Amino acid sequence: MKPRDIVLGLMLLYLLLNSVSALSVGTAPGVYDLGELDPGTNVAFRFYLITNARNDMLVSLSYLPVHQDMYYRTETTRYNFIADEASQEDISSWVEIVRNPLLLSPARTKVVYLPGGGVVKANEEADIILHIPENADPGYHAGSISLSPKLAVRGRGTGVMTIAVTRFIFVFRVSGDAKRKGEIMAIMGDRVGEKKAKIDVLFKNTGTCTLSARVSELKLYDKFGNNVANLKSGIALARPDSIKALTAYWVGDNVKPGTYRAEARVDYITGYSTMEERIEIPTTIKVKPTPGLPAIEKISTCKDLPFMILLLIIIGLIIYWLDWKYREIALLIVVGLLLISIALFVFNCLVVIEFSWLDLLFAIIILALIIYWWRS
Repeated sequence: MKPRDIVLGLMLLYLLLNSVSALSVGTAPGVYDLGELDPGTNVAFRFYLITNARNDMLVSLSYLPVHQDMYYRTETTRYNFIADEASQEDISSWVEIVRNPLLLSPARTKVVYLPGGGVVKANEEADIILHIPENADPGYHAGSISLSPKLAVRGRGTGVMTIAVTRFIFVFRVSGDAKRKGEIMAIMGDRVGEKKAKIDVLFKNTGTCTLSARVSELKLYDKFGNNVANLKSGIALARPDSIKALTAYWVGDNVKPGTYRAEARVDYITGYSTMEERIEIPTTIKVKPTPGLPAIEKISTCKDLPFMILLLIIIGLIIYWLDWKYREIALLIVVGLLLISIALFVFNCLVVIEFSWLDLLFAIIILALIIYWWRS
């Protein structure tokens, strides 16, 4: 047998022992339109799972927000979803999955007639309860149920398996006047590092729907009109009648203190707002005090005071041992300075709360005692 025939035989044997299979798990319908619902109501609905697997499959269900592309388009054919009247509030706490996980068995099928007129052969059904709170935003909402299948493969040899999974999407409209609208209220600058500054664009949601907003364009110009920075911010959710700080960071060697002209644009998918304002980048970093505790400023001599106290004690001992007619006066002065140094160290370097007036009172008492001892 030629070597070429041996190689060909081994390749055929490999293909026989190894299987490549493609499985799929789908839902019917793909998108479920629940229509218009009132705040404070509970709505139950059902969708169906379909698979081409030959073995039993365990599928876990979980809520997942829809992709943001959903809010860029309006759909009125297969289902109703108007982007200009859509809320992006988090509805994960509204969704209750009644049975989870689900067992998909090819031996158990059911013919289902869908509301739209379609007919499918389903392997399992999933029940969902939607709890709409009283304070829900008016307008269109969308959510999805993610499917996570697990399949046990039995047989000889090894196999390569891919599972294609489609996500179930549901839409509904909460009754009420739905508006997506917002505006920039102010632009503020601050320094957060030697080569780093932050610019906060304060955006107010003036509509009735929660929306996602971001600074899509922020241009900074110096006093000569030169464009020194082009910045953007991340995405943030803004609830109705709330103000959100959209932060863009300016990093680089050209972050100089001074006054800049800022041109900002905030996009919220279905609209945008612009503003031009002058901002100030300070020279120093402003450090905010810890909440609940007053600001503490330790004197610069805290690390030197222990050495000063030790030095005064040594000087006091030397004076005490000397036979000098002014020894008592010198001792009083040294002792007074020693007590003042100890008081400064205790009240400025050890305690948490600073009382400057107490330091002064303590010093006055020490001086009064020195004068009293000297005159006596």
